[in-house]
Amino acid sequence: MNMKVTSKIYKIMLIAIISYGLYLSFFKPLSVENDLLPAIAYFTIQSNILVVLALVFFFFANPGNRTGAIIRGGTMIYILVTGLVFHFILVPGLPEYFAEGVTFRHHITHTIAPIGFILDWAFFDRKGLMYKSDLKYWVIFPMLYWIVSMVHGRISGLYPYFFMDAGAIGFAAVLNWFFALTAFFVILGLLLVRLDNMPSS
Repeated sequence: MNMKVTSKIYKIMLIAIISYGLYLSFFKPLSVENDLLPAIAYFTIQSNILVVLALVFFFFANPGNRTGAIIRGGTMIYILVTGLVFHFILVPGLPEYFAEGVTFRHHITHTIAPIGFILDWAFFDRKGLMYKSDLKYWVIFPMLYWIVSMVHGRISGLYPYFFMDAGAIGFAAVLNWFFALTAFFVILGLLLVRLDNMPSS
């Protein structure tokens, strides 16, 4: 079995399992704080949808070009942030919601999706196509997500994540979280570019 066929089989399997995780998330709300927000309001769900769309795109299109590299890089950063924030901020920070452990549904959208998408890049993508200048494209989606979530939260009083809720933690704390997460996105982007451009042995 050649690498092209293996790549397509792998993508189909990953699309299927992430889609199943999204199905469960839409019918069993993801919220760890309230059940009033729809699942689509969460960065987790949106980043997983982007992963599925990217995998479908790469299934039919050649990822070995600049367009593919920009799509891959941005999507990989988003899903990595999803996994890292969940496992290192939300789970430890909200132990009352995870007293019985992390569910399989959460592992699909926060563990399997990031690792699976990274492995797809590592094994099947042409390297050396990502540049630092791509950061200006990669930050558009998270910036828009933050702005829309804050505006919606200001109107409705409902925020998808505790670190966006200025009423609960204060505006200064929200700004600190915003700058910290923005820096996190940029650092991940720079690391990804460096990894993508490492000379092959």
